[in-house]
Amino acid sequence: MGRESRAYWLDAGDRAAVVLRLEWDALTVRGDRRAVVPRNEFQRVGEHDGVVELDAASGRYRFQLGRAASDWAAALAAPPRPLDEKLGVGSEVSVAVRGDLPVDVLEEALVDSPRLPPWEADVVVAVVPDEDDLAGLPDWLQETGVTSPVWVIHGKGRDCLAPGDAVVRRVMRDAGYRDTSTSAVAECWSATRYSPAGH
Repeated sequence: MGRESRAYWLDAGDRAAVVLRLEWDALTVRGDRRAVVPRNEFQRVGEHDGVVELDAASGRYRFQLGRAASDWAAALAAPPRPLDEKLGVGSEVSVAVRGDLPVDVLEEALVDSPRLPPWEADVVVAVVPDEDDLAGLPDWLQETGVTSPVWVIHGKGRDCLAPGDAVVRRVMRDAGYRDTSTSAVAECWSATRYSPAGH
C-alpha cells in the first residue's frame, strides 16, 4: 500500500491543507490543492525543519509535514519497486490472465512470466472492468480449479469506472477469499491479492 499523510502545501506564502499519497508510480496531492507528480519526473528531494521540498519537471513543491518530514523525504528519494516485484511475478512464476490487461505497465510486468491455464498457474491475474465481470469471478475461479493466489485488477479513485476495492473485497470475501496484499498499478487501477481460505 502507498504512504499517506496529511500535510500543508506551502506556496508563495499560502498554506493549503492537503493529503499526500505516494504510490510506486506517482505522488498524488488531494485537498485544497491538487496535483499528480509522476515519480519519473522527480529531480531532487530535500528536507529542512519539517518541510519537504520536491523539485520535479513540473516545478517545485514544498510540503510541511512536521516530524514525518524526514521519513517522507527518504521515501520520495528512494527508487520505486518495479511492479513485477510487487506482484511477485517473473520468469520463474507462471501466470494465467483473465480479461484484457488495461494498461501497458501490467503487460510489461507480466512479460517474462510463462502463461499457463488457470488451474496450473502459480498466480492468476483477473481484470474486473465492470460489475458483471466481478460478479462472475468467484464462479470462474471455482470452475477452473484455481487454488493459487489471485491478483484482482480493479478500479482506483472516483474517476475510474471499474469496481473499486470495497466492492471487490465484499464479493471476494463472501466467496471465501481473504485479501493479503495491495499494489497500485496506474492512476486509475489498483490490484488486490486474494488467497482461497485454507491456502
